Amino acid sequence: MARPIVYGPATSPYVWSARATLAEKGVAHELVEVPATGFRTEPHISRHPFGKVPAFEHDGFALYETQAIMRYIDEAFAATPLQPIEVHPFSRMNQIMGIVDAYLAPSLVGGVLYPRIVAPRLGLPTDEAKVAASLPQVKLCLGEIARLAAEQEFLAGDMLSLADFMVAPPLIYFKKFPEGQAQLGELPSLAAWLSRMEERQSLKVTRPPGV
Repeated sequence: MARPIVYGPATSPYVWSARATLAEKGVAHELVEVPATGFRTEPHISRHPFGKVPAFEHDGFALYETQAIMRYIDEAFAATPLQPIEVHPFSRMNQIMGIVDAYLAPSLVGGVLYPRIVAPRLGLPTDEAKVAASLPQVKLCLGEIARLAAEQEFLAGDMLSLADFMVAPPLIYFKKFPEGQAQLGELPSLAAWLSRMEERQSLKVTRPPGV
């Protein structure tokens, strides 16, 4: 059986989520780097017609969309499951992953991390007005995730789940900035959860260089 292939830049939070899920399941994989300038050109646009990352391939089966990739990884490979069986934690996991895609990623990844990290690498100016406009929505997202997780060990309950691996990468980036430290400082339970997640071997071995 061929190793799974993840297409995208190691620095992408979504790529990191997929790779950390593979590592947590004990699955060796190949990373094919795709530069930010190559998302909407061949060959990547054939893998992901919407010009996003990651894309994924395993034994000739191609897939895109991070949630779909993470669920495939959990269901296709043995080792401890990362999706709860009980309906309440399963639904909470899905809810938090939905919050990431619908609200947190546009505001944090698109509104803060891109202007602060990606744009300078592309020789573009940092749009601090966009950052400032995005921070209230980021705060709302983090506050709601913290409320839903409460004092539980993991975001969806007592069991490590895919939600943990979807939320942790962008927050690890965010805490590098004063605004991230300030927001997480107001949410001690979420900050403690993030510190525990950073110690997981799966996140350490897939952590992008310099992060």
